[in-house]
Amino acid sequence: MVDNEHSPMDRRISDNSYNNSSVLMESLDDLNSRYADAALPLTIIFGFFTFFGFFGNLLILVVFSFSREYRRNNFKVFVLTLAVIDLITCVTLLPAEMMKQRNYFEFEHAVPCKLKCFFNVFGASSSCNALLVISVDRYRKVVQPFKKQLTPKLAVKLLFGVAIVFPLFLAIPSAIMCGINTTEMVNKFGTNTTIHMCETEERFEKSIWRNIYKLILLILLGGISLAYLIMYAFVMRAAAKQIKAISLQRTHGTWAIPLTPGNNEPNNIESEQFPRDIFREEPPSKREFGNGFYTRRFNGNNCVQTFNFSSNKRTTPMLQRHGFPTKTIIWFILTIVYIVTYLTHNILSFGVSKIVTTTPGLFVTFSFFYRIYFINHIINPLVYAIFLKSFRTSCKNIFPVLKSKLIRPVL
Repeated sequence: MVDNEHSPMDRRISDNSYNNSSVLMESLDDLNSRYADAALPLTIIFGFFTFFGFFGNLLILVVFSFSREYRRNNFKVFVLTLAVIDLITCVTLLPAEMMKQRNYFEFEHAVPCKLKCFFNVFGASSSCNALLVISVDRYRKVVQPFKKQLTPKLAVKLLFGVAIVFPLFLAIPSAIMCGINTTEMVNKFGTNTTIHMCETEERFEKSIWRNIYKLILLILLGGISLAYLIMYAFVMRAAAKQIKAISLQRTHGTWAIPLTPGNNEPNNIESEQFPRDIFREEPPSKREFGNGFYTRRFNGNNCVQTFNFSSNKRTTPMLQRHGFPTKTIIWFILTIVYIVTYLTHNILSFGVSKIVTTTPGLFVTFSFFYRIYFINHIINPLVYAIFLKSFRTSCKNIFPVLKSKLIRPVL
């Protein structure tokens, strides 16, 4: 008679096979924790970015708003605008990225995911467009100083529309197409684990609208970055010529350049005739690239621009003594940092789909350089502190100023 019951040996083999198969299955929690533990130093770095960026940009807002050293001009408008954009990014995008690093493969909530994608595009496009307006202002002031300049009031309107409103609408499609993407990932045992990532939703991955949207963002970033480089090339060229001329007058002295109406003086009215017996002198106004001022005189049909310089090494910063515009240096550095970091981000974006095949070490390295553009939102306080002595002084004196404003004597 055949015994249909399994022998004790058969049962032990069956139990061991079951146990081995269960051991070779890595749960989603275990897989996510393994990568999250490896990314803990990166999360701490992003936490430092958040802390430093928040208080640094808040300090910029306070200093430039309440300090007496800064009057209402374009530089103040630009600094405050970038501080607002960076502050918004530091309290939204950076904490969201920290949360994503802790739950990269176990991101199951769609709303935080969509908000993160929204502020990701908003922060990048806002900074990009604000720097574009700043580049145009630098170009006009240094290369075309006699054309109509950007006033602080107009700068506020332009920045609000170009750097705030337009990026808000530009970020909406990103929030719509972003969501929870469920896929399979090979775990450490060689088997598959189902993961949930905050990426483009599966229904939009091959959509023509997504490709058009990505192309628009790429053209905007590439085109604006090229505009940066072209304008700053002209700015540096003009500044170099001005520095060469200024170096000839290191002590008290003047020099004049005759300008003909309709040629180098685009703002004039070509049909307007200046009588030869009329001599008109405009009030002096300071030029950024020199340690002095200039005046414009109209004598007959000629315009004469006169530069007056004085050499005072005790009261003039080093960069201004050498004639180079300090503000232009600041904006140029911030623009170059933006271009390099976002260029790195866009190049690495082609490898995002391969993140599920990387080891924890490669995952952390890739994530750091992929998010290297966060530096744009925390670097401004450092740059201002290095190049602006007035900013360093104001940071020391801001608390007594605030105290005097907030605490008023009771009559």
